[in-house]
Amino acid sequence: MNELKKVNVVKEEIETEKVITVRCDFCQKEFDKITVICKGYGQVKIKFGYGSKYDGDIFRGEICDDCFDDHFKGKLRIKRVD
Repeated sequence: MNELKKVNVVKEEIETEKVITVRCDFCQKEFDKITVICKGYGQVKIKFGYGSKYDGDIFRGEICDDCFDDHFKGKLRIKRVD
């Protein structure tokens, strides 16, 4: 007859860091997770409403500071949200 052996289970927490690379959807410049938190990067969300040919569509993208300046700044009425 086989005997079961008593085993001590040790739980250990291991801290890991996962680097996530994101890319600007306009110029394809890459940023890692640490850079994204610090500077140079944001997200764009455009939601179309009733009557638009894109009614109900939501477009999302990643954008770097330079592309934001080139494509959006000064061209749209952008509301700052605090």
